[in-house]
Amino acid sequence: MKKGNHTLICLTILLVLILVGGVRAEVSGVCSNCHTMHNSQGGVPMNYDSSVTPNRRLLRGDCIGCHAQNRSTNIFNTIPQVYHSDPTDLAGGNFSYVLLADSSGHNVQGIVTSADVILGNTPPGYNSTYDPSLTGFSTVSRLVCAGSNGCHGNRDSSDEWAAVSGGHHGDDSILKYGAGFTLTGQGADVPTSYRFLYKIKGAEDSDWQDTWSTTDHNEYLAEVYATRGTTDSWANMKGTISELCSECHSTFHLGGSSGIGSASPWLRHPTDVIIPNSGEFVSMSTTYTATVPVGRPAASLTSGLTAAIGTVAAGTDRVMCLSCHRAHGSPYYKMLRWNYKSTILPTALYGCNVCHTSRN
Repeated sequence: MKKGNHTLICLTILLVLILVGGVRAEVSGVCSNCHTMHNSQGGVPMNYDSSVTPNRRLLRGDCIGCHAQNRSTNIFNTIPQVYHSDPTDLAGGNFSYVLLADSSGHNVQGIVTSADVILGNTPPGYNSTYDPSLTGFSTVSRLVCAGSNGCHGNRDSSDEWAAVSGGHHGDDSILKYGAGFTLTGQGADVPTSYRFLYKIKGAEDSDWQDTWSTTDHNEYLAEVYATRGTTDSWANMKGTISELCSECHSTFHLGGSSGIGSASPWLRHPTDVIIPNSGEFVSMSTTYTATVPVGRPAASLTSGLTAAIGTVAAGTDRVMCLSCHRAHGSPYYKMLRWNYKSTILPTALYGCNVCHTSRN
């Protein structure tokens, strides 16, 4: 085949992919980072896992094949890695820890060969009546990356590929710091949802927090739990990151006597609750730390936000699930951000003391 014809065919295929998906090309980097025309180059497969079996949509891998390559770097070919040996973990954490202990991360199929030894396939705290997806989480099947049994993409779909369809090429400028940032319109579909977490809102750091500073990090929306929506339907959701967690772990986030209670003293540690500007909380540091991040009210995530907010304000900002946990995995028990099980008290209480300054 002549070189010119080959190039024309490749461009035509890519154009068809874009048009069929009805999307705008917003992903950065060269096409070959993610796509391959024939899954062959010099007779060698182009898939990241070296499989000779081609993938749907001419991709070089599925979610795990592209994002969990177990490489020495946490970003490869501009693709963020959630399973790697780089000493620096990205904001969501690292699935590699769950191979060392079930309690250190989510047991995602494809990364971990079997379900959690204690929990099986059932998410702790799961209540199907508070799962907004059409089919709900199926305990017959394993936890996966996307779709009804996953966290990413539209959970109304049980097919992982369909669940995230259009996400990577969609216009996500309203999630990025700068003139285009706005909460308005976020969560309308997968591309406009924070990190493809359907209906969730926030501000995305450009390098997934490979580097971070007080003004260089993600921002998460957090609404007061008593006035936020419930996750029993998509329409009720306000878009907080804790609402995402409650889709599968609802008991740990709902009010009432079986949930978190209604006020201090709480029955379970609350989320989406304003950090009091009184008592021990008055002594909190006002400098933001990505080690124990806080959630922001919508009023703080203003349109045109050019950078992350570098301060923490008791009385305004909120505690959320990610204040204590990493979503993918951490070196510590229960995916915590610090070693809560340490026999050295200051180490065990390190994260707690960021808010509870007198409990040491």
